[in-house]
Amino acid sequence: MSRGGSERVIRRAHRWLGMGALGFLLLSVVTGLLWADAKFLYWDDHYKEKVRPLIGPALETAKLPVDRAILVAKEAVGGRALIEQVVLRSDFGRVCYELKLRVEGVSTTLLLDAMTGERLSPISPDLARVIAQQYVRTPATVTGVEIERYTPRKKKRAQDAVRVRFDDADATEIVLDRQTGDILEDEGRWRRVHFAVMQLHQLNFFGFEKTLLNIPGVPILLMSLSGCALWFFHRARIHRSHTATFAREQPLLPARSAGEPKEAPPLS
Repeated sequence: MSRGGSERVIRRAHRWLGMGALGFLLLSVVTGLLWADAKFLYWDDHYKEKVRPLIGPALETAKLPVDRAILVAKEAVGGRALIEQVVLRSDFGRVCYELKLRVEGVSTTLLLDAMTGERLSPISPDLARVIAQQYVRTPATVTGVEIERYTPRKKKRAQDAVRVRFDDADATEIVLDRQTGDILEDEGRWRRVHFAVMQLHQLNFFGFEKTLLNIPGVPILLMSLSGCALWFFHRARIHRSHTATFAREQPLLPARSAGEPKEAPPLS
């Protein structure tokens, strides 16, 4: 293929690649601007923080000894378990033991009431209501409690969770870890818009975790390479044009006869 034919093919491919990537570029620009400049719509103070915490008893009032808590936890899993960590904490109006166990290579967490020894894991709907109320700015009525499999942002695996919905002005939804009661997500009306914008910007859908960015990424890369090739063709054309012009502008020297002496060099 001639040089001109190659350039025409590359130019046509460059044009089609640009048209194909245009939609993704516009999507990336619009969502990026929203993500960067509209934070006041998405984030407010005390995100995933307890704004109305329930004060529980002092830690030293715990009645269940640690060794008894470990025994109860092992009995709860119904088999041999390796206790990795025991934490005594005051939360949602109670004093609790949080025990991390490993059962047959699988890590799990149990929550026990440190006063009565009651097993609190998995979190019941009634207890989820109490825990979730701590994260809602103003007192609101619970409109629903749902058990679901939830995949937290920036994580790959789904886990058991409890979603508590409220009827406040922001339509708040609190997602809790069903084993520990820890908050996984604090969602409101505008925050859900933010999450949607973020997913659109990263093309993070269907569990691909940004892999879909290859769809616009590869054409944009090829468009950049074809642009460099077109620039090379353009520079080569300019160089050939300058060379031809220079050759035409050179004066023609008269031919010297056979007997004519050579011109002596000038005296310095």
